[in-house]
Amino acid sequence: MVSIVSPCYNGEKYLSSYLNSVLEQTYPEIELILVDDASTDATAEIVKQYETLFKNKGYTLIYIKQESNKGQAAAINRGLKIFSGNFFTWMDSDDIYYNDAIQKKVEFLEKNTEYDFVLNDGEIVNEKDLCTRVGVLKRQKPSNNDNLFKDLLDENNVVFTPGVIMVRADALKRAIPNLSIYESREGQNWQLMLPLAYSLKYGYLDEILFKYVVHNGSHSHMKRLYERQIERRDNFYVLQKETISKITDMPKSEKEYWIQYSYKKQLKEKYILTLKNRRRKDYAAYKKEMKKYDVDIPEKMPYDFYQIYIILRKIKNKLKRNLMK
Repeated sequence: MVSIVSPCYNGEKYLSSYLNSVLEQTYPEIELILVDDASTDATAEIVKQYETLFKNKGYTLIYIKQESNKGQAAAINRGLKIFSGNFFTWMDSDDIYYNDAIQKKVEFLEKNTEYDFVLNDGEIVNEKDLCTRVGVLKRQKPSNNDNLFKDLLDENNVVFTPGVIMVRADALKRAIPNLSIYESREGQNWQLMLPLAYSLKYGYLDEILFKYVVHNGSHSHMKRLYERQIERRDNFYVLQKETISKITDMPKSEKEYWIQYSYKKQLKEKYILTLKNRRRKDYAAYKKEMKKYDVDIPEKMPYDFYQIYIILRKIKNKLKRNLMK
């Protein structure tokens, strides 16, 4: 059996598309644990309409409603405690599976017993046109030194979308023995993927198996104020630190190294934000801190010249758009 855990919050506009994509799977044994994060819309009523359809298909549908909104990571924790499948995956409830997605992932893991989890590809679509592909989500398999753990921390050549992964349940329990992740409002993917990437072996299934649906105004695509972007980077560090500190088979000295590595990465990202948002005071403070921690400063020109460069680039892009009209 394959267990899917899906957090959902106010999903009345898109939930049916997702549930239909689960029902259309060719794999015969599926357990869907849908955790409603205290929705205030018709999410509960929509799920109720699917109970008989899932039962008739021979699938298990477990619906859990949180008493208060706690975020996706907390919702994932509810599912981790009760799932019963031999394989585990998590999926955003506004995305869409290809109908053979689950079967192909299970077949890959059954044929390739040396791997604990599998990574596949996805396509990007817009909510207004689910049939037109606007992009592809894919990790390019490195030709040498394939280090998914480091790439996750670097945010380099990785896909932070749960539709790309499936893991054996016994392997998941080795990597995350207490079946609980750090609860952060910034999401859940690092908390799940970092332990898996460090402790387990993974293989690649070079096929697109789901649609990642972009919603106008969604949490992951909204334009954020500078202060919120800085806060978010601080939160990223905290959740990475908490996650790394709980990886059971990582030596203490290595934990200390990667936690500091994460801190330096987020420090560099905050420094870049000061340049892009013209925050001279913060720029000077972060630059000083980067020197203190011996972090490479990603700057090829002084602050004032960089601001001129940004302005000129915006003018260039605006002229280019006008010429294309």
